[in-house]
Amino acid sequence: MRKNTFKLLLGGLLVLCVACGKTVPQESSRSTDTTKLPANYYPNFFAFNIMNAYYLWADEVKSGLSKWSYGEDPVKKVASLRYKDGSGNEVDKWTELMEDYSVFQSAITGNGKTFGLEFVLIKNEKDEVGMVVTYTYAGSPAQKAGIKRGDIITTFNGGTINISNYADFLNEEFYYNPGTLELGLRDGRSINLTAVQMYSNPVHTVKTLDVKGKKIGYLHFTSFTPDAGPALEGAFRKFKAEGVEELVLDLRYNTGGSVNTATALASMIAPTDVVESGAVFIKEVYNSILGASMGAETKFVKSLDVETSEGKKTINSLEVNPGIKHLWAITTGHSASASEMILCGLAPYMDVTLVGSTTYGKFCGGYLIPAVEWFDAVSKEAKDLDIAAAKKATAGWGIYVIVSKYADCNGVTRSMPFGMSADYNATDNPTDGYELGDPEESMLSAVIALSTAGVYAAPEVKSASVMAETLPFEKPGTGALIY
Repeated sequence: MRKNTFKLLLGGLLVLCVACGKTVPQESSRSTDTTKLPANYYPNFFAFNIMNAYYLWADEVKSGLSKWSYGEDPVKKVASLRYKDGSGNEVDKWTELMEDYSVFQSAITGNGKTFGLEFVLIKNEKDEVGMVVTYTYAGSPAQKAGIKRGDIITTFNGGTINISNYADFLNEEFYYNPGTLELGLRDGRSINLTAVQMYSNPVHTVKTLDVKGKKIGYLHFTSFTPDAGPALEGAFRKFKAEGVEELVLDLRYNTGGSVNTATALASMIAPTDVVESGAVFIKEVYNSILGASMGAETKFVKSLDVETSEGKKTINSLEVNPGIKHLWAITTGHSASASEMILCGLAPYMDVTLVGSTTYGKFCGGYLIPAVEWFDAVSKEAKDLDIAAAKKATAGWGIYVIVSKYADCNGVTRSMPFGMSADYNATDNPTDGYELGDPEESMLSAVIALSTAGVYAAPEVKSASVMAETLPFEKPGTGALIY
């Protein structure tokens, strides 16, 4: 997130929490000599106050909060406090304290150093791992090198990818320290890629399909980044001009992002009378501290001012709303958070049909709070705190903390706890030989068949490649719903 974003969110509650001293363990015995403080004092101070004031389940974990020690590992402490149900099942899978939050930040904003390709992982009977390319971003090193959907990467820097090294390789080489890689593809090509700093535009593919006289819009949308509003506005202006009646919103790889972006997109899709009236898009539930002051409802909007990397932009949602009669959503287990929220919030107002597989099951949202910005925000109220020392000790630290759970206008959370089931099952197959947006592509062809004939027809597979067993891997920022 950009600098100052969270200063606006912090406000008086966290300031009061620190200033009153009652929520800070051992505050009265804290030494003013910073050389005598435990090594992790300031990260613990930061994490404790955030969890105590903002965490959705702060009341449920108050016993653990009361036993917080400044000398312990703060990352492990936050992880240990994530809320579990009565059977010990992890309800909160997402709250995380990070010593370096920059990779998480890049993932949810779309601004970062990247090769510009996305993939799913497969393995064979020899435990060899392949990276099946699902799409590349426009203008990225991967796209410029000719890498396309369906290509399978089998080696990097001359070494094979296998079951024992793939996670370390992806974290180190793709996300945390991307540099230059030599990639070997199954078809025999060898490609050198060098990561670049860029914005990965999530408005990936925009098409209007004329199918048996019906205008069907197709939007492959990869992430609800804060900067996505203007590009979405342009896409829907095109849909409106071309008379689109139905929309295919392809969220199969979209793991979430900004609530503001979700609200703007929902307002471009919802019936115009619903947007005009400012009806409730989603309702939210916060903890007992925040609940008294935070707005419990987010409404559809005719226009919305959003902060982008280029400054404030006004998104004219109603102006570009084409009057969609039916929303088709392509979903998989990678469809999470804001992807689920928008489908949940729209369902009471219009026909929404899910095609694909069950969504991820992220029913809550949070804040990404950089420690340095938080210490700046509380500096005037925390008079006895050495702000300079605190900022030095927590440079780079940040926390993603779950603050609320959402529901539709009727109080129903359709993605809790295990995701939203598809109305019609269809399987994503990046190796089927078709690009995203092609009417013959596996999942889009299923939607078109349902829209035009009311039945699902198995698509033709053009490619000889066959998808093997897939492997789990969650990249940084997965499932993040950011307010």
